[in-house]
Amino acid sequence: MLEPILVEDSTITKLVPSLEGILKDLNEYATFHDYFVALLIVFLAESGFYESSTDRSDLQCPRLRSLRIPKHWKSEETGIYDISFQLEAFPDVKCKLVAIPSGDTLIINFFPLMEEKTTYCICVQTLMYVNPFSSDICGRYRNLKAISHRFKDVLATPVRTDVLTKAGSMGPSLQGLPTELKHKILSMLNVHDVLRMACCSSEFNRLCSEPLLWRKLLQRDYPREYTSWIPTDNNIQSTYRALKRSRKIR
Repeated sequence: MLEPILVEDSTITKLVPSLEGILKDLNEYATFHDYFVALLIVFLAESGFYESSTDRSDLQCPRLRSLRIPKHWKSEETGIYDISFQLEAFPDVKCKLVAIPSGDTLIINFFPLMEEKTTYCICVQTLMYVNPFSSDICGRYRNLKAISHRFKDVLATPVRTDVLTKAGSMGPSLQGLPTELKHKILSMLNVHDVLRMACCSSEFNRLCSEPLLWRKLLQRDYPREYTSWIPTDNNIQSTYRALKRSRKIR
């Protein structure tokens, strides 16, 4: 049997080595929230984020196998977890993971420490993924694939994209693409999809409102009208909508 590589590949008899290794730092008094935040540290490492004090001289695979619980990761007074991370390729941009326990729920915030930052947040019922009554370490977790995808989709990937975009580097998402490629993609969509894209974020709202985009859409969809009468930038979008309404009436 092949050894699992990602946390989501863990089985009821074998945990991924990175998770198995970090759990050695937890003692018998560790809470189910402790086990869950340890899991988040591994998820972040799989996404390229490492605790800020980590030595970057090691290669990624050995580092995944040698993850540790950070010192002072949790306030003794409030129980709040506060850990600094950095994206491996961009160590100058620090990121924060702040997890606030409330009963069996954990409110998880992850954000980059930069101007105009966005804080990404999810609330998790920890006991859905951690079984505190299991005597077997492999049975301590459950539903790992579901929480892995949710955490990475909602927190890790958006923050990674924000950091890469700020650094002017292409990221693994539509948001991380260069502006020129975003314009190209938007110009290939139908108007209904363009209007839906405008609702995704403030950036896409701005891109989908630019006169240059609507000029291209008008030229593509109504070439004869565009050739006979070229509207100004101030009324280009309203002109498109008027032409669309008139076509429906006919």
